[in-house]
Amino acid sequence: MPGRFSRLSDPAKGLLITSAGVIILSVQGVPIRLMDVDAWTLVFVRGVLSAPGLFVFFLVMERTGWRAQLRAMGLAGVVAAVLFALDNVMFIYSITHTSVANTLLMISLSPLFAALLTRMVLREAVPRRTWLAIGGATVATLVILLGSLVTGDLLGTLAGLVAAIAIGGTLVVLRSRPSLNLVPAVALGAGLAGLVGLPAASPGSADSGDWLMLVLVGLLIVPVAFGLIATGPRYIPAPEVALLLLLQTVLGAFWVWLAVGEAPHGATLVGGLMLILVLAMHSVATLRTLNTQH
Repeated sequence: MPGRFSRLSDPAKGLLITSAGVIILSVQGVPIRLMDVDAWTLVFVRGVLSAPGLFVFFLVMERTGWRAQLRAMGLAGVVAAVLFALDNVMFIYSITHTSVANTLLMISLSPLFAALLTRMVLREAVPRRTWLAIGGATVATLVILLGSLVTGDLLGTLAGLVAAIAIGGTLVVLRSRPSLNLVPAVALGAGLAGLVGLPAASPGSADSGDWLMLVLVGLLIVPVAFGLIATGPRYIPAPEVALLLLLQTVLGAFWVWLAVGEAPHGATLVGGLMLILVLAMHSVATLRTLNTQH
């Protein structure tokens, strides 16, 4: 299997790695749904557990060259860590201060910000197929949220917007240093987010069942998922990774449906199918175009 993977083109590697990370990340909705803890406790525990988990993921991936990778991260690593922490904190603030629909709508704009930042900061051209896919994904998200949009706290909605910008920014920073493994920066960001959640957290309120779910999320699902997702920009542009991240909304609802029996709204099914179709068409077009360039 490793031999086959090494023979793949960079675009194929990037799509495969990122898709695997997004699929794994989408599963976290099930254990989160099964636990009974407040949002800030989840942020704190998930952060302090996933930080070492991500670093272990980094050590497993790098093995011999990890010291050199750590020394070379520099400012890019610090910026990525701060942006990743900001994304985590703003997302939780948003989802607890406005409707879930408003938050997810803001998050769906992250590919747009990734594309804009890619153009402005990295000076990379963003192909027309990506702009079209961003437009199609936004429409699909609107369909998913149809009938769910409600007036909420303006600050909560703005926090969701900041989270979307932070996601795009994190991916662009990761893309800016393709020769480096910046997973330790993501680990640092997770730890920072956990520290931000500490003052409002109540870990003592979690029972044994909750802790089992928290450990599953913090030590396994999040480290593996974000370790893979953070590796994606080394092979494909940041907007491509951001687009694939939108899949977790659809897949997350599907896993919760299977595990807990919460049937998704009809609009969620229609919009989800639209989103999957848009992303599939974009991935095929990306592979065809980029493979011909290599």
